[in-house]
Amino acid sequence: MLISLENFKGIVIFATNLVVNYDKAFLSRLINVEFTNPTATERKKIWWNHLKTDKIHVPLSTDVNIDYLAETYELCGREIKNVVKNACVSVALKKNEIVTQQDFITACVKVVEERENVNSAKDQTRIGDISASEEKKERLKDAIQKKINTGTINVVKPDAIE
Repeated sequence: MLISLENFKGIVIFATNLVVNYDKAFLSRLINVEFTNPTATERKKIWWNHLKTDKIHVPLSTDVNIDYLAETYELCGREIKNVVKNACVSVALKKNEIVTQQDFITACVKVVEERENVNSAKDQTRIGDISASEEKKERLKDAIQKKINTGTINVVKPDAIE
C-alpha cells in the first residue's frame, strides 16, 4: 500500500480517530489535518441538525434540554447522531411517541461507555514491549543473518550489480 500511495498522483483521504495506530512510515507520507471535537455551542447545532430540519422532525418531550446535553456530554457529531438514533429506536420499541430527556441521557451514557471500552481495549498487535510486526521483522532478520552466516544465501552488494 505504501508503494501505491507513493506512486498515486491524486488525493487520498484517510479518516480515523485512532491516528496513533498508524505506522510511522505510513504517517510520513501524509499531510495530517486534525479535526478537534466540537465545542458545546457546535454540539448544540449538531444536536438540532439531527432533531429538527426540513427533512427530520423528531417528536420531543417538553423536558428535553439540548443545552444540557450539549454541555454535559462531549460527543463528536457521529456520536450525537448515534445517540439520536438509539434514543428514537428505544422509544419506538417501547411504543412511545415522543423522545424524553431521559431517553437521550440513557443513549448518551451508552455511547460514552462504548467509546471508553474502545479506547481502553488492549492493543492486540503488541507482544510485551515490542509490536508484533517489529517482532516478526527481528525474527526475519535473524533468519536471514543465520543463512548468510551458514552460506546458504549469497549476498550481492548493490554496487556490484550492473
